[in-house]
Amino acid sequence: MVSCGKKEDSSNPEITFIDPEAGHVVNMPDTLEVRVEISDDRIISSVVLSLVDENKVPVIPAEYYYPNSPEYFLQASLPIVDKILASGNYQLLVTASDGINSKDKYREIKINGLPVEIMAYIVVTAQFDFKSTIIKLNPAFETDTQFVFPKGYCLSGVHSLWEQFYFVSVEPSDLFAFDPATFETEWEMETFPPRPLITGLFPDKELVFSTANGDAGILSGSGTVILRTAPLADKMITHITADDKYIYAAHVSLSGEIHQLTVYYRVSGSIRDQKMLSGKISGLVPGGNGVLVFFSSAPGTGIMQYDPESLSMEQVNFLQDENLRSVEKISDSQLFLVTDNRVIVYDPGINLFTNFTDQPYAFCRYDHLYDIIYLATDNLVYGFNRTTGDLMEDISFPEEVLDFQILYNK
Repeated sequence: MVSCGKKEDSSNPEITFIDPEAGHVVNMPDTLEVRVEISDDRIISSVVLSLVDENKVPVIPAEYYYPNSPEYFLQASLPIVDKILASGNYQLLVTASDGINSKDKYREIKINGLPVEIMAYIVVTAQFDFKSTIIKLNPAFETDTQFVFPKGYCLSGVHSLWEQFYFVSVEPSDLFAFDPATFETEWEMETFPPRPLITGLFPDKELVFSTANGDAGILSGSGTVILRTAPLADKMITHITADDKYIYAAHVSLSGEIHQLTVYYRVSGSIRDQKMLSGKISGLVPGGNGVLVFFSSAPGTGIMQYDPESLSMEQVNFLQDENLRSVEKISDSQLFLVTDNRVIVYDPGINLFTNFTDQPYAFCRYDHLYDIIYLATDNLVYGFNRTTGDLMEDISFPEEVLDFQILYNK
């Protein structure tokens, strides 16, 4: 009896790399030229070209082709421009399918990631509360651009991957995203009553923000709102931070009597947990298995460790007779605490405080490329070697320094 069924296909497509050669080195940013010969005894229905890391995880969007022929010559130009790609070994992956069988073929290449460089220092100064001066310094601390912005200052920040500088004006707040090359406004976001004030910015893989209406949100590089939590009639947010899974917000009631740590899911914006605290939250720092919470507790500042998985919170240390102004995270094992009296280095792993300087400063910034701690006071910014404490830079400005941001190329 003769079968009339479709003939079984027992052969896989054949894939032969022509370019690049195995071990080819790509120095970012560059365009990789790819040439591949593909053949089969059946019609090739689809071909996929992708770039994967050593764990076979794709690192750039795949390219799709539909040959509809038993022979196909793939020729493609693959831009390797993603700033976050680290140096290392990667593999080009070509997957060919004839609708029944498919075949994978790998070609190993090496990518030298984009080296980190400082693009600029951006300083915000002011003499009056209704206008601000924005100054861009080159890596040699020479003035590149300077202009007066007709808004009072509230907050500022940078996002190096997106190459954006952020300026938040005083209430009613507007959030401006500037192109730091030209200082043209790329986009703008306004706030809304009853309390139109942006209270926090946290740039990471996106831009997390908070407002005095008690809500938090996430913005894309184009200013699109990806997520926004519900506003609250009786609370505002004073501090905001985030990790890959959660957003952490310091809520305070309008009366100033109720203090809460609110934990939101980063994907949905729904509340994971809320914890009551006995004093005002003065700083939030992600790290370890959750977040460190700094809060006022007379006569000093208490430090709590919160774990969002176990929903546990415990006090881990206490800073006697110190009122915390701000916290700058250097690493998981080192935080710089700016208080009313001095600057203190805190190692949360071993719960150790050490003195960095006995002088009070307004705020602290860290340059991770050259390992320099920048401390500002009045119209001066000082740069200290983080390890030795030696003075490396001394920069003065005509007006009081309100903020000092470091913009990298990635």
